[in-house]
Amino acid sequence: MADAPNNRKTTHGIVLWPLMLLAAFIVLLSGISLAALQYDQHSRSILASGDSLFAHISERVQSKLYRIYLPPRHALNILALDPLIEASSLEQRQAHLPRLAQVLTDNPQLNSLYIGWDTGDYLMLRPLRTAELSESFQAPADARWMIWHINAGQLPARVDHIFLDADLQKLAARQPLFDGFDPRHRPWYQQARSSDTQIITTPYVFFSTNEFGTTLARQAWENAVLGVDLTLSQLSRDLADIELTPSSERLLYADDGTVIAYHDPQRLIGSRQGDPGRLRHFNELGSTLLAALARDGYQIQRQTSLRLEGREWRVLQQQLDVAGAPPIYMALVVPEDEMLADAYRIRRESVLIILLFSLLVLPLSFLLIRSRIQRSQA
Repeated sequence: MADAPNNRKTTHGIVLWPLMLLAAFIVLLSGISLAALQYDQHSRSILASGDSLFAHISERVQSKLYRIYLPPRHALNILALDPLIEASSLEQRQAHLPRLAQVLTDNPQLNSLYIGWDTGDYLMLRPLRTAELSESFQAPADARWMIWHINAGQLPARVDHIFLDADLQKLAARQPLFDGFDPRHRPWYQQARSSDTQIITTPYVFFSTNEFGTTLARQAWENAVLGVDLTLSQLSRDLADIELTPSSERLLYADDGTVIAYHDPQRLIGSRQGDPGRLRHFNELGSTLLAALARDGYQIQRQTSLRLEGREWRVLQQQLDVAGAPPIYMALVVPEDEMLADAYRIRRESVLIILLFSLLVLPLSFLLIRSRIQRSQA
């Protein structure tokens, strides 16, 4: 008779302990399943938000391109009707400089404005906005503008470099030797001559300033072509300002892969022997990731996930619509693990919470069962 309580305790233990373990297992399984479901839903939401962000960035960059190209295009249309086009000498042409200077002042992204005549004459007005630029042309200290004029009617052709102050008053003049420059042989002149509308050249590095950009040009009357050099350095600064993850890549490029804007602009311009300044292709930026992406081609349009360098990346490659310009593409490449950093954090925190909850449930269950056994033995 003395062994009966022990037998009943054993019987209760055999019945209740498996139930306690089963309950704990169900709690753990339910919690982990809930955490996994929450992680999956949160991941999908973040990736969808990332796709929406890509679309927003694309619209923003395209709008920026439109705002960059529109003012000089309007200016060229107006200047094409200016009496300056009919002026035939340097003295006559200088009388029209205030209008050219105003266009350059209103559009600080313009590097220079120029006219090439079918006689071979040439007139360029360039603002000297930086000390480095003034030094490169050996301009007087107070010079703010530079005229480059070629009179092709003389033999040899006469070249004038004239430096002006802020009020367009003459400070100094030089007559360097003619180096054979003929506007009629330049691509911008020939393309504009053969087109009924404005043309925009593919981006390149400007020889005189080592800045990079593109040329807009159009015919003026029947005997001349107007052109402006438009710098594109601001585009790189805009890409750098776009807030994405630390390892993401942002760039704009032409259809041959030439990069015209990159979030790290110092890596844009490269050099080769005999070719001191040129824009790099995006497989030459020092990024093995972009080099891997370039192997698929430059003219691809896609929004997808790719596995590159052992990581999953969210990739957008899209052609931007800029009327009159050569094809421009944008690429955004973002690592998914950085995009999903918040989802990973939530998953870790959820699993920790479930484990802590389970650690609390098991002792409480043990105490509860022990209490019931003791009451049943009483």
